[in-house]
Amino acid sequence: MLSPTGALWLLLLSRLIGAWSHRSAKNVNLNPVQTIAGANLGLYFADQDQRDTAFFKVLAVERQSVLVGTRNAVLNISLSTLSVQKSLEWPPTADDVDMCQMKGKNEENCHNFIRLLFKQPKNRLIVCGTNAFQPACRQYRISSTGEYQIVKDIDGIAVVPFDPRQNTTAVYLSESDELYSATVADFSATLPLVFRKPLSGPTTALRTPRNDLKCLNDPQFVASFAEQNSVYFWFRETAAEYNNCGTAVFSRVARVCKSDQGDYRTDTDTWTSFLKARLNCSLPGDVPFYFNEIQSASEVVISDRHGGPVSLVYAVFNTPASALRASAVCAFNMDDVRSIFETGPFKAQRSSSSAWLPIYKSSLPEPRPGDCSANSKALTDDVISFVRRHNLMYDAVPNYFDQPLIVDTNGEYQFTAIAVHPSVITVGKQRYDVLFVGTDSGSVLKFVNVEGDRRVNTVLVEMVGVFLSRAPVRSMRVVPASDGDTAQVSLLISTDSELKLMPVHHCANRTSCRACVQLQDPYCAWDLINNRCVGKTDGHWQDGKFAQSVADGQSSLCLNVVSESSDFFMNELAPAFPLVDSPSIYTAECMTIAIIITLALASTVAFFVGYRFALWKVSFDAVPGFDSPLRKNVKGHNDRCEAYMPHLPVSKAVTNGSVNVSLPFTEPKGEKNVLTLNNGTLPRDYKTRKVYV
Repeated sequence: MLSPTGALWLLLLSRLIGAWSHRSAKNVNLNPVQTIAGANLGLYFADQDQRDTAFFKVLAVERQSVLVGTRNAVLNISLSTLSVQKSLEWPPTADDVDMCQMKGKNEENCHNFIRLLFKQPKNRLIVCGTNAFQPACRQYRISSTGEYQIVKDIDGIAVVPFDPRQNTTAVYLSESDELYSATVADFSATLPLVFRKPLSGPTTALRTPRNDLKCLNDPQFVASFAEQNSVYFWFRETAAEYNNCGTAVFSRVARVCKSDQGDYRTDTDTWTSFLKARLNCSLPGDVPFYFNEIQSASEVVISDRHGGPVSLVYAVFNTPASALRASAVCAFNMDDVRSIFETGPFKAQRSSSSAWLPIYKSSLPEPRPGDCSANSKALTDDVISFVRRHNLMYDAVPNYFDQPLIVDTNGEYQFTAIAVHPSVITVGKQRYDVLFVGTDSGSVLKFVNVEGDRRVNTVLVEMVGVFLSRAPVRSMRVVPASDGDTAQVSLLISTDSELKLMPVHHCANRTSCRACVQLQDPYCAWDLINNRCVGKTDGHWQDGKFAQSVADGQSSLCLNVVSESSDFFMNELAPAFPLVDSPSIYTAECMTIAIIITLALASTVAFFVGYRFALWKVSFDAVPGFDSPLRKNVKGHNDRCEAYMPHLPVSKAVTNGSVNVSLPFTEPKGEKNVLTLNNGTLPRDYKTRKVYV
């Protein structure tokens, strides 16, 4: 029987372990349940002749093929073999190449890199390319024999970039025959814009203002889509509101109205509805840590959370290039995005040196600036002037979840791309979003958030090394299986010069019931009849014939299942990670005695060290306070700095089980407690005393 002192020590030890477990993060630097060497798995395609200058871009996915833009061609690649079935060749003319080289570009850059392709009604296509630094689009008609026939050439400036390395994104609206693009409109890439190009009909061509850094400041566009009555663009840019503190890059979402026809003036071509807001992807806390640079975003997916269906956009973010390389995945509710644009306050600055302050509804002109229901031709000068001078919203779009779904600070790689397979159905009829995240080292990570609502408990199901070249993953798509069955899906992954088509699961690698269930993979379940780990992407599971537990990786159905490779029964209480079974070396009583003795010895040593330190500190305290004369010279905090967004609704994020990550913050309050004498001398009136110990 334990003594009262021993019981007290055990109670203290249990409290410490419990506190550590409570504070440990469920989304930071996760270890994969399984690691797959996937270089030899799946189907592979590469352009060996132009490996360094192919600049692949996945343009469209059809039922049994994928269209890929590359140098001087569009490739129609079969999803069943990942080989080229047909190609549409479009090289630049000799005159275009000569002009490109006269402007200082080398021959390798003076090609027509195809960047955009959109299908139109009546078997027509719009194809756009860089065209030797003279962007061009072309309309094709697809004949009854499958041949491509040129209909007309279209100016591609402001639709596609001049250089294939420049980020661009675009949306085609078939109902109005319009192209919405976000790119640059000049050879030197100094004129970014969001542009609408009507291909037919009476629609007005509109763009963002020229040379307005508060509108677009060196943006890098990553995604776009149309939703309801608006078109949204996701990008990162140098933040104008941070100008009082230096230079920083923030992530944004911008919106324009489909109904925008410009103002009543006939000589203007700028939007009357362009608005933008910051995206908040951060680790919560008194001083949040922000992931400011968006790299990729998914389309809008309908996520069936426990509270009902939610329209979410998942996105990957990185920290700036520095010694600390970190990445995160956040999600944004489109209801929050719309609410900020439709009802939120605007952000304004009276002068270049003043603070950025909110402008609330009572100070806004009528109708509300940026309102998509208003007739833009009837807007007053006050409304037009306001929306063009104040297009930034005061509130940032919050992360839908309590915290980032995934945080990686290992520094071995950074996230570059994301694809989502939403609402995957499990054996128990629950639904989970499966996230595939590409990295700059050629690998793909598969994550599942096993919690419901807005809580986060993310599992890194597997890490797959996709490309031997370790080239950065540029894009990923969940595509239908080769037979065109949309219920059966695969993952299409691309780099600048390679394509890989891989299965979305690797269930067959697990050879026991417990190991299969421990994956916590919605695609995988243990077949109780055939004793094997099987995978399904369509969610058609038969009740009572499969064991699966995505929530915790434990299933009572594995209790009496015998492994084919062993002669013992599986333990249903096994934790959700691979185990190494070993016999017990010590009894519980021996372990208890060892813990008590260890704690007693540690307490004795700690008391002795503390006593000696106290004696030393008493003698040291005789010296007068040495840093007080210098405190007044420490620079205070700049209240006009927009670094930490004090107005953001981050207080909702994690109060219990908060994430604690040691990151190199420098707070003004902390600076006041630091004395630095490397570059100065003590004040003339400084008094010293010799102390002999």
